[in-house]
Amino acid sequence: MPVSPSQKRIALLVIGLVVLFAPALFVVATLEFLILSGDLALSEITLVEFLELYLIDLVLFVVLGYGVYRLTFWLIENQLPDALDGVDETETVDATDDAETAGTASEDRP
Repeated sequence: MPVSPSQKRIALLVIGLVVLFAPALFVVATLEFLILSGDLALSEITLVEFLELYLIDLVLFVVLGYGVYRLTFWLIENQLPDALDGVDETETVDATDDAETAGTASEDRP
């Protein structure tokens, strides 16, 4: 089923929003944990510190996302064809064994 251009735009928009807001959610979760554990008071955080945390999380999020992206393509290019060949060989052997078993079972019947 072909993907329409509007679906591609929506997918790109969603990916962009995730890249933009996921680090902010990490920052909020981190701050919430620090506040609940008593190590930080919300009044101690300045806007500059909050932006620094956001930028650090954004960089880490993008780097880790790119790492997962590259790892996925490496696995698809290098590991998947070998695994599929192994599955094909196993299915061929299983089908041959099943056919031999079925032939032997039919010979045993009177």
